[in-house]
Amino acid sequence: MEACMKKLRWIILFALVIVLAGAGFVMAKGGKEEPEEMETGGQVKPVTITVQMFSGPEFDAMVPTAEFWNKNYEASTGIHVNNIALSRVGYFEKMQSQLVAGLADPDLVHPFSMALGKLRPYLEDLRPYLDDPEIMTGPDGEKYEFTQLLAPAQAAVTASDGAILGMPKDMSELAVYYRKDIISDPPDTWPEFVEMAKNYTQSINPSSPTKYGVVLQGKYEKWTFAAALETLWSSGYEIFAPGSETDIDGYNKDAVKAFKVFQDLYEVKALYPGFDNTEYPEVSAALESADVAMAIQWNANYFSLTNKDISPKVWDKIALAPPPGWKQADGSVKRAMYVQTINLSLNKNSKNKEAAMKFLAWSSLGEGAYLYAEAGGSSPIEGVWLADDAMMPYPVLAPMVEEYGRTLPMHDDMTELVMIGSSWIQKVGIGAATAEEAARGMPKEMKKFLESR
Repeated sequence: MEACMKKLRWIILFALVIVLAGAGFVMAKGGKEEPEEMETGGQVKPVTITVQMFSGPEFDAMVPTAEFWNKNYEASTGIHVNNIALSRVGYFEKMQSQLVAGLADPDLVHPFSMALGKLRPYLEDLRPYLDDPEIMTGPDGEKYEFTQLLAPAQAAVTASDGAILGMPKDMSELAVYYRKDIISDPPDTWPEFVEMAKNYTQSINPSSPTKYGVVLQGKYEKWTFAAALETLWSSGYEIFAPGSETDIDGYNKDAVKAFKVFQDLYEVKALYPGFDNTEYPEVSAALESADVAMAIQWNANYFSLTNKDISPKVWDKIALAPPPGWKQADGSVKRAMYVQTINLSLNKNSKNKEAAMKFLAWSSLGEGAYLYAEAGGSSPIEGVWLADDAMMPYPVLAPMVEEYGRTLPMHDDMTELVMIGSSWIQKVGIGAATAEEAARGMPKEMKKFLESR
């Protein structure tokens, strides 16, 4: 009997050991943070975020930036960055279809500021993340502020209610490019711009050193109207009625004088040939040829135009100036410079929002923003654009952007409205409409389009 009791005690003791061991295991697994540390040797749980951009120099600049993160900070943060490039052709439609379908991947998408209004239902408002000290502290300990961005870049991603729908990675603006070897003083006003274009057109002035006075974008695509807005805005024209974010402004006599700039250039044949098929590449080629004296062109073209190997005829002859404006009653000149940003925005359905924002803050405001700029990007932060040793053309462009920079307001149908504007600029530039007809027809067509929505 005693032997049986002794054997029973050992069985109970063994069972108790098993129960306590199991309880200890459950306790160890019961915490939220402990299992990740135990399972990964004290490291945070690994996560991969996908950054989807369209192909081109922006993606090319992101590649070494992400590689630097993965090499130096993946181990400490657990965040691995996976870059994906899609073709620029049809990119917006592809991105929009992904977001509308509710896909969780990619985590970060790459829209222009012009498209943010349309995409707003599918993008995360970044304000809560930008107020989070953990997000806004880099893996190297650096503290970030959204206000490090230049003011026009901040405005480009901020809705009227304050929502922030993306982080600007690049900022683009349109400036006057002119031949400094033949033009000592670029034009201050649009009438002076027209007269100078005439003076440097050989069919008007046989002694002109250039065949044509100016090359402008006129192709039926959105950037034509973007460039023309510098003429329109400075004249007093606005797309929407005063105090409204939705009602199209009607006939504006100030718009007539803005359209008249394009009409006059067409009528005197001072425009570089092929206006209705001209966009960025054609403007660049015209300047490289040394056959044109001036252009309204994107800032990105400066790097190739001042490269001796790429542009041997003009590399040391190109300078930048702010867009002309219209003289006011007090003698001042009212100017406007079109500014837009190319952004990384957070997919509302992403499963890795905090991790994506950690990388986005670093690559847009911190160390990564400088790496991105060094790799050919255009990080619109003060530390890049306003630094004492900032590379050209930032020292020249920064004051222009700060003083004259403007962005389009956010609107669900902004891209479509801009395309309507481009069609009327093109019509005037090829003689298919007068300035008066365009000033009346454009707002009428915009209003009709919105009423049909």
